[in-house]
Amino acid sequence: MSKFTVAAKRFGGFMKRNAFYFLIILCIASVATVIALAVTHNSNVPDTGMNNDDDNNSTVINPEPDNNKPDTENPPIVQKLTFITPCNGTISAEYNDSKIVWNGSMGSFETHCGIDFKSTDMNVYASADGTIKEVGYDKLDGNYIVIEHEEGYITKYMSLESESTLKAGAKVKQGQLIGKMAATKGTESVEGAHLHFEVLKNGEQINPLDVLVLDEK
Repeated sequence: MSKFTVAAKRFGGFMKRNAFYFLIILCIASVATVIALAVTHNSNVPDTGMNNDDDNNSTVINPEPDNNKPDTENPPIVQKLTFITPCNGTISAEYNDSKIVWNGSMGSFETHCGIDFKSTDMNVYASADGTIKEVGYDKLDGNYIVIEHEEGYITKYMSLESESTLKAGAKVKQGQLIGKMAATKGTESVEGAHLHFEVLKNGEQINPLDVLVLDEK
């Protein structure tokens, strides 16, 4: 019998006598391996700074403010265009676009697509900031000024004393003196010195009282 065969028989006998101990050692090694893997996994989890067991020691992470986010609590104020009364006076004829009224100058019933004002000082003022669109004279409207404003508004000032020195393209400010009342409007000459005032929105006639803030200059 060779030496290798004798050694193998001896090792086999040793394993049979001590198999129980080897099984115990294998179980202990397996448990140790599981514990080691669990500890390694927990050490790799990032620390968020949150501790559910101790609220006093927990860390609260506040996000940085986004400066590009719109301010919904304090939105910008949008200034709406306003119009002031174009003179220090009283209304002598109201706006009527659907009801015909007697026109003594023309001797007929007509609509009146504007407001007539009378005043003791005769001064006429720009009702709002704008740009002179037209200055001129005709026998029906007399001397007149047309001012173009923002938001599609146009104001017309008719029956002025004389043709204005303001030229088309000139800028005017709200409350700026632009002329004097007179009786030059041919279709309303019997009313005497007055201002015939009209307002248009996007090319359509509207009642000036819908937009005017009635006050003195």
